[in-house]
Amino acid sequence: MNGKTIPTKQGQICNITNPLPGENPSETYIIIDDVSMNPDEATINIVSITELQRHSANPALTPRKAIKKSELTVIAADLASYVQSWNQ
Repeated sequence: MNGKTIPTKQGQICNITNPLPGENPSETYIIIDDVSMNPDEATINIVSITELQRHSANPALTPRKAIKKSELTVIAADLASYVQSWNQ
């Protein structure tokens, strides 16, 4: 393991470890699946926080992205702590 924190629960805020060309490396995502029982190599669903904001009137329209759990690094425990970190 390289010291990164792999997601363990729904609602965590993450970055993609190795974004594809054309993907914004600073984009943040929220885990939308219950990943607590999934192995690290399982594919899980995430949504971009930027896209979630764009679809705030109807969050169900936010595009989902399937990615291996091991390709994500947790940067905040949940959305509230992520927003609070902006003021620190």
